Amino acid sequence: MINEIPHFHTQPVLSDLYQSKDLLDFSGPTTPSQAQTSSPSASTASPSLFSSATSIASAATRRAAAAGLTSSPSSSSLSLSSKEIKCVEGYGQNLYIGNSDGTVEWWMCEAASAGNGMDGWVMKNRHTLFPRRPVGKMYILPKIAKILIISDGTLHALSLPNLEPLPSSHVPPLRGVVSVILDDQELEWGGPGSEDLNAQMTVVVVRRKGLGVYKLGNRLNSVKEIPLPSAPTHHALFSSYLCAALTSPPMEPDESPQNLYSIIDLSDASLTEVLPVSQIDPAVAEFEPNPNIVVIPDENEFLVTSYTGSSTMGVFLNGQGDPVRGTMEWPSHPISIAIESEWIIALLRDQTVHIHTLSDLEKPSQVITLEPGLNAFSLTYSPYGISIRDTLRDARLTSHTLKLLGSKLIPAKPIETPKLPDVEDSSNDLSADEGLSTPDVVSPSIEDPPSGSGLTPPSSPKSSITTKQQPVTPQRGSSLPSSNGPFSTAVSETLIIGPNNIISLLPSNTIMKLENLCSSERQFDQAILLVDDERRRGRRGEIDVDKITHHQTMKYLHLYLASYLFEEALFDKSLDYFIRAKIDPRLLVRCFSDLRGKLIGSEESIEVFEGVKEVLERMGGVHDIISTSLKRNYSPHVQPNTATAPETSVLRVAMVEEAKDMLTEFLRKTRASRRKGGGARGVDSRKIDIVIDTTLAKLLADKGTTNELLALLAAPNDCVLTELEPFLAQRPYVLATVMRTQGRVDRVLEILKEIADSDIHDPICEDPVEELAQQLESVKDPVLFLNYALWLVKKKPSRGLLILMAQNSKTGVKLDDLSLVEQLGQIDKETSDRYLEHAVVNKRSPNRALHEQLLGVLLDEAEELCNDEGVKYHLEELDAEYRLESSPRPFIIFLADVAPDTPIKRTRLKIMLFLQGSPFYDLDKAAKRLEGIKELKFELAVIYGRLGKHRPSLSLLALTLGDSISAQTYCTTKGEIIPPKIAKSVAKQVTGLDAWASLGEVGRRKKEVKEVEMRGLVKELLAVYMSNSKGTSKQAAALLNAQSVHLDALEVLGQMPNDWPLDEVSSFLKRSIRRGLHERSTWSVLKAISAGQNLKVSEQYLEKIRQIPPIIKDTPSEGMPGDEDGLTPPDEGSIPETEYNTFEEKGILDQMKEETNNEKEVISSIPNIRNKEGENQATAKEGYFVDPLTNPDEGLV
Repeated sequence: MINEIPHFHTQPVLSDLYQSKDLLDFSGPTTPSQAQTSSPSASTASPSLFSSATSIASAATRRAAAAGLTSSPSSSSLSLSSKEIKCVEGYGQNLYIGNSDGTVEWWMCEAASAGNGMDGWVMKNRHTLFPRRPVGKMYILPKIAKILIISDGTLHALSLPNLEPLPSSHVPPLRGVVSVILDDQELEWGGPGSEDLNAQMTVVVVRRKGLGVYKLGNRLNSVKEIPLPSAPTHHALFSSYLCAALTSPPMEPDESPQNLYSIIDLSDASLTEVLPVSQIDPAVAEFEPNPNIVVIPDENEFLVTSYTGSSTMGVFLNGQGDPVRGTMEWPSHPISIAIESEWIIALLRDQTVHIHTLSDLEKPSQVITLEPGLNAFSLTYSPYGISIRDTLRDARLTSHTLKLLGSKLIPAKPIETPKLPDVEDSSNDLSADEGLSTPDVVSPSIEDPPSGSGLTPPSSPKSSITTKQQPVTPQRGSSLPSSNGPFSTAVSETLIIGPNNIISLLPSNTIMKLENLCSSERQFDQAILLVDDERRRGRRGEIDVDKITHHQTMKYLHLYLASYLFEEALFDKSLDYFIRAKIDPRLLVRCFSDLRGKLIGSEESIEVFEGVKEVLERMGGVHDIISTSLKRNYSPHVQPNTATAPETSVLRVAMVEEAKDMLTEFLRKTRASRRKGGGARGVDSRKIDIVIDTTLAKLLADKGTTNELLALLAAPNDCVLTELEPFLAQRPYVLATVMRTQGRVDRVLEILKEIADSDIHDPICEDPVEELAQQLESVKDPVLFLNYALWLVKKKPSRGLLILMAQNSKTGVKLDDLSLVEQLGQIDKETSDRYLEHAVVNKRSPNRALHEQLLGVLLDEAEELCNDEGVKYHLEELDAEYRLESSPRPFIIFLADVAPDTPIKRTRLKIMLFLQGSPFYDLDKAAKRLEGIKELKFELAVIYGRLGKHRPSLSLLALTLGDSISAQTYCTTKGEIIPPKIAKSVAKQVTGLDAWASLGEVGRRKKEVKEVEMRGLVKELLAVYMSNSKGTSKQAAALLNAQSVHLDALEVLGQMPNDWPLDEVSSFLKRSIRRGLHERSTWSVLKAISAGQNLKVSEQYLEKIRQIPPIIKDTPSEGMPGDEDGLTPPDEGSIPETEYNTFEEKGILDQMKEETNNEKEVISSIPNIRNKEGENQATAKEGYFVDPLTNPDEGLV
């Protein structure tokens, strides 16, 4: 039973620290045997996820029982010539050792140091006290990051965790100190990072003549002094009550002093003597019994010991010194006592550890015998918990290579492992290979649980001082499995101290309990309850390690339990635990010889936990397990034997079916998990998927679960075809499924078509037509697609139409819409019309024939509906209702909003949107057709607008329909009655018209209407209103007000009928006159501004003229000979060889003469210079130019 399992076990922390031995002594270190059997070798240790101390703070509810834990008097007789351990304290990952040479060492348990042969412990720092006297006691204060150390009566204070000295001016050393008492209520600690250096804690210093109360924070401040009759050697405190062992003076001179337990009430300084430490005469005692005083947490009680000579009695006292609860007894006197939770742990002089529970004080629940050479002298209790390596867990979780077909499962003939299919073919549903290779496998330690699998517990709650002791939560990232082995930690609150050894007292974990229940006691129901309870605790976040280590531990527990249940033929019970263990499916498939086939090779192996190696190696096949179970349970009661008896034969068949059902369900869930991303992912991942899919397909075929088998084969899978071929050949539909997985789409369609056309119903395939349709969606061959699509339209028109409409040139099959419409028309006219609408409206086909055909279909439908008298009456009612609306709006908006959803409404809206949006139909032909359907006035107006027949279109809109809004829209958009904005508004009000509304937006360009055109259309509309003055004055007035900017007031007055009311047009006249005055004033202002600018330019012109140098021009006198232009020709001596047009030209030519010394070349370049100069003059903004021959006038150009 669970209660019979030991509650604690010992495990070495540090062994043989300072023990010096002879170099010729080859004996191993002296460590407890329990630790040796559970500790892994140093070679297998490796760094991995190590726990941080974030959740150990809740342990601070424990009373500081360590205040009463002191070394035995016998320990003082040890020689100080060699270094020895005197006291130990710790919290979280930190361990502090006080030694006999006056040094204090700081050790840490780290995953990075796992291979150093000390289970991860490494010394970080050593501090030497002065003078170098043995360290008597240490007190950990992590809340304020300090440690108090008593050495040779002097109290020293160092900082945590690195043991750095504190300034003596802040915390001076105190002399004459016997011990220190701490307030249990102030021991709480929130974990690493929660240290508050500004906080203060109460420290009671015990001196030889009294107590000193101090406040310790950044500084040590004295509060008060309390005198005592003598110095207490041992003590403990809860609330305001102090229990101390005081030496009372002898009553007679010849008597020796006696140690008495006394209760001191600090609130009133009263003292009550209670019980002697020893009840026998010291003269006859073999040893001097040491006092023991501890506090029972949360009970407000003291536990003290009193030596009676033959044994030692334990007495519980309350704050008044009265005995409570009862007494307990130890066969030997306790050297030290610690209280851990509900356990009373006592280290006796005979080197045994007795563990009692508070609920049972009569006999110990457990007795642990220590190795005699240990010489343990004290127990140390840490209320915060100390994190140490869990060697037992690590040994169980170490990886081991298991040969799958070994021992009882060795096949008669070796099975070769065929080649693994190529990765490129992994996308196929089935694999044509007969088997697979044996790649390296992934250790179970690498598998991570999928999200929501239940194996990953929620986040641990924050620790609280008000809760029970919570173990250390390791830091993430420090316990990942490594190639050398796992590294996990456990929390120990109680340590056993020897001169050279430190032993931890660990609570027995779930692994030990489960192994005891399964292997020793075979209590499987209790084992199931144990594992289930541990799993529930993990889901609540009540874990003692990090999440990764806890996940690995749970996998081990599930696999261990499942393996024993399977070995006991409890197949149904083992199912859930195999699934939760996330095992490699080959572990189970290997036990079914008729199912594994050639999927598992003779030399294949996988990695399993070391702890389950034994049970997995001895496990046989399913038939052997069943035979063993029947023989164990029914032999010799069944005759002649369990192998041939009819009763057991029936039972054997049932058990085989149960085992197969278990395997089927396991493969189902494992496959689903892996398809979602769970399970191992390594080089053998594909092999695992092949084993799962192929074995599951075999089981489904054997069971006759055809539907599930089809679902398996239809989805992406990794089945091996040769293993399933005998079954598949007998069923055509399953064969079609296989052909689908191999990409033989033509054969799949052919088989499905045969099944659909057959008169014999196939029970496996309920709807072959639908399956053919689904398969047809993936066909890319146009000929194959069209052949079966037309067949599908005959069988199921709606489904075939959906497939045809889903095709497009980019992702589907490119179809000839015109030819397809003709072919569909031969099969079903309604289907043909629906596809025609899809091709034109949704696919935006530019084929004019399709547009013409769709318009004809719509007009035929509208004409047929309008021939009905009820529809005629309905349309007349709508027209009359539209004219009575108080707020004008476009007729198409009114029709979409007010008219009920009837076929005539939808047909008319489609016609309107199509006529306005489609550019690929004959307008004249459409107009003639619409003129014959008198009910479609609005539609005819749209056609007239597109034909440019403005007067008839506006007359229909303004007079016949009374749609003044659409008429005005017509004028502003040059004949467009339904602009995109109106079309979208219609589509919002009537579902299914979105594509129709956007029909005119494809290739649409922004239409710019000229002012002259708009003004002409407005005048045209005004003329329409004026042509029929009865009842149109209001509409005309609205038009005048809206388009007044485009109309001339005088022209309008000349055309306005005399019978129109003046008040309706007065607004237009006022606005026109006001606008005319505004324009006149505007131009007057602009004229004045322009005049000012002209004056400014004139001034700039005159300023430029003044800056130009003058040029003298000779004019011939009257009567002198000269040319017809009045110029006197110069004489020969005054004619220059070269004439220049400008000074600039002359300067350029002179410079060229100096450079080239070639006058002829310079003269020949004059035309080019003049041409260039002329171009510059043509592009210059201003310049001065004079040509006496061609331009006698001078001026700016």
